[in-house]
Amino acid sequence: MGIQKRETNSKKRIADEILHQIGGSVILVLLFIAIVAICMVGWLIITSKRTELTQESNAAANQLTGFLEQYTKCVEQLAVNPEIQSVMLETKAGDDIWNAKQMDTVMDNLVKIANTDSENVMAVWLSDLDASALAQSDGFTSEEGWDITGRGWYSCITTKKTILTEPYIDSSTGNMILSAASPVFDDATGEVLGAVGMDISLDHMTTIMREYKIGRNGYMLLLSENGTFLYHPQNDLIQKNVKDIDISQNVVNGVLSNNNEFLKYKTEGHTKYGFLQHAGDTGYMVLSSLSMSEYYEILIAMIVTLILIFAVGITLIAITIKKSATKLTKPILELNHTAQQLAAGNLDVTLTITSEDEIGELGISFQKTVNRLKEYIAYIDETAQVLAQIADGKLHVDLKHDYAGEFQKIKTALLNISDSMNQVMLGINESSERVSVGAAELATASQVLAEGAEEQAASIEQLAATTNSVTQQVENSRKEAETSAKATAQAASMIEQNQEKMKSMMDAMNTIHQTSQQVVGIIQTIEDIASQTNLLSLNASIEAARAGDAGKGFAVVADEIGKLALESSKAANTTKELIEISMEEINRGNAIAVGAMDSLKESVNVVNHVNEMIQETSKNAVLQATSMEQLRIGIEEISHGIHDNSAASQETSATSEELASQAELLNKMVQKFELC
Repeated sequence: MGIQKRETNSKKRIADEILHQIGGSVILVLLFIAIVAICMVGWLIITSKRTELTQESNAAANQLTGFLEQYTKCVEQLAVNPEIQSVMLETKAGDDIWNAKQMDTVMDNLVKIANTDSENVMAVWLSDLDASALAQSDGFTSEEGWDITGRGWYSCITTKKTILTEPYIDSSTGNMILSAASPVFDDATGEVLGAVGMDISLDHMTTIMREYKIGRNGYMLLLSENGTFLYHPQNDLIQKNVKDIDISQNVVNGVLSNNNEFLKYKTEGHTKYGFLQHAGDTGYMVLSSLSMSEYYEILIAMIVTLILIFAVGITLIAITIKKSATKLTKPILELNHTAQQLAAGNLDVTLTITSEDEIGELGISFQKTVNRLKEYIAYIDETAQVLAQIADGKLHVDLKHDYAGEFQKIKTALLNISDSMNQVMLGINESSERVSVGAAELATASQVLAEGAEEQAASIEQLAATTNSVTQQVENSRKEAETSAKATAQAASMIEQNQEKMKSMMDAMNTIHQTSQQVVGIIQTIEDIASQTNLLSLNASIEAARAGDAGKGFAVVADEIGKLALESSKAANTTKELIEISMEEINRGNAIAVGAMDSLKESVNVVNHVNEMIQETSKNAVLQATSMEQLRIGIEEISHGIHDNSAASQETSATSEELASQAELLNKMVQKFELC
């Protein structure tokens, strides 16, 4: 239950991690793109709005300039009219201007000009400076005492330039008009004779301004040179100066500075955007006006639209990443389930991952690892079984598996151990058999020697009865002594041979001991391999821990490999203990063989001593044969020699029996092993 819970948590964590990492990065990129897009599009929209306001102001200013310039050009043409110049030259101070010769012709021209644009031109007039008189196309004539210097257009005389006056209310019509005036010069002297002009209605100009629509609610404002509103959607603001209404100071400054500029301003508490544009050299200005809500309307709509688009896009990306993460973690969960089965000791697992990416390659590698672990466990089981057979004395080794990798060394070592121990045991078996045969022969010779000693004792008893019998017995004793000397010499030779064989057996035991040491070294190598495997498992666990949640499955595999390494180490230790027990038994057999060898050495010494005694007896018998006088002494010496021979024979017999017992014990120890 706990494992399943961990699997679920792991799945959620992997999917969430992928969603957080990839989705977070994508969302950040999308947000960055959205911010950049909003900034760029916002800049474009604001620039477009600003350009629109600028272009609308330019268009209105150009239209206004064109409208006014046609009248300034017209008055400039009138100012150079010869007939008008003639009338002004003719009229002097105190003269009636209507009495001039060409006055009728001039007035006809003025009327014609006024009629050509009666909608906008209220009157066309001329004014003489000397007479301080004014005559208009509508028939109006100034009265006596009329002051030319008090007119708004008089500045054209002082400046000698064509001007447009500030708008004013016509007293007769009540309409707002302005005058376009141009000075008339004397071509001969260059002096100013007077002025000509046109009174122009502003109705057409206000109509033009009224027709301009910016967006839904935007409009155009018309201002005079001194900042008076000539057109405003709010009629109560017309004829009011910009300084006298609730408007931002930057607008006032723009009007006074005579600069064309884009303005953000407030009027009556509302934020507006517009472009202040002067109408050429006319002195008039137009100011476009658009509310802030409408100015940013498209930008706000675009931002809302982008937010909705990016929200939908982020949702779709999150769903796609979630599905991809689920699809991606499915083979990982299968690998985790397989790793849990391996951790539970079940190696009969098969992976069915069909991915063609790195996870598929990982699944194939994982399956190869499982197959390799199966082979390693088979190797270990067979190695343990073979070592158990060797411990039970079955030296014939039959390895069925074809060991791969480092396990090939174990196979070679086991086969070498089997061959070496078979050869050693065969040698020990042969040597023990020979020792048994030699011991039997030695026992027989010792028995014969004892019987001879008894016969010599009987002969000595009969020696008192007759010298001939003594002589004959002495001769017989001499012969028997020679025979005994040969037998003892043969026994000594056989014991020496057995001593050499025992030495060979000890060498074989030492070879077994050395081979066992090699086996211990091989087992130590197995332990080192297990330790290295365990260390690699620990390193893999550490690397898996560094990898975080993504490496937990590998941590389980690494832990399981560590357990297998520990079990291999334990099996190697058990094998080592069994071999140490075998080495102790070999050492014990070696000690026994050393004891047997020491006994053989003592037997050789005793037999040599017996041989010397027999030779001495033979010499005594010769002396007895040559000198009967020394019979008594010889008999006593023979008696002593016989007693010594008897003791030596008994000792030799006991030694032979001990040697035979040791040989039988060695045979039993060797028979414990089943030789090939």
